[in-house]
Amino acid sequence: MANVKITSGQYVMIEQKIASVSDRVFAQMLDLFFLICYESILSLLFFTIIFYNMSPSDERIAMFFYAFLQLPIVFYHPVCEYFFNGASPGKKILKIKVVHMDGSSSTLGSYLMRWMMYMLECLLLPGIGLLCIIFNKNGQRLGDMMAGTVVIKSDDYLRHRINLNDFGFVNEMYRPYYPEAANLSMRQAEVVRETLLINNSNRDYYVNELSAKIMEHLKIPPLVNGNNEAFLNTILNDYRYYSSRVDI
Repeated sequence: MANVKITSGQYVMIEQKIASVSDRVFAQMLDLFFLICYESILSLLFFTIIFYNMSPSDERIAMFFYAFLQLPIVFYHPVCEYFFNGASPGKKILKIKVVHMDGSSSTLGSYLMRWMMYMLECLLLPGIGLLCIIFNKNGQRLGDMMAGTVVIKSDDYLRHRINLNDFGFVNEMYRPYYPEAANLSMRQAEVVRETLLINNSNRDYYVNELSAKIMEHLKIPPLVNGNNEAFLNTILNDYRYYSSRVDI
């Protein structure tokens, strides 16, 4: 699998090597082996107790407790990934783990989304997960796409800061014009960038509309005979300037 390079909003270059299909398959096989061992031991102990040491009136309670102890099997993946930094025991052995596409640690919600989609893939679309991993450039199955995650090699994870001079739009001599730009979120800044990249007949309309919304949101006075495109470019560069100076 190829490496994926992402530049975060704080100008941190994240380079991560996508886990291979074989690594993911072997990790899944190991996890399945651990679950089978757990279920075998649990069943042996419980049915031995029920059939040899328990009265019929207590068997119902024992069976309820037995069903309760099945929950670790059902929630094995999201629980392990949440408490062990994106890795189930099988993934840890193969040195792979789940992370967000931006390289940050995933959240419980992301792990649950992956798990729910995994159950759906197994029940309704057998084999679709493997096909997605093979043909998706980032090795993502449906659950990864929905959760915004990717499985990487945990020992090949690189993260390093980028000098501002590597970018043509901002350099160390740059002086921001709108301090309010620091209040933009990364997603809002991305909307500005995408709007400036529009290349169709509606471009001026979107630029003007977005400029008005940003002025209202950041409480910036409306421009007097100003250029809205230049305004958006300035806001974007100012955002980049301030975000690049946030310590990681």
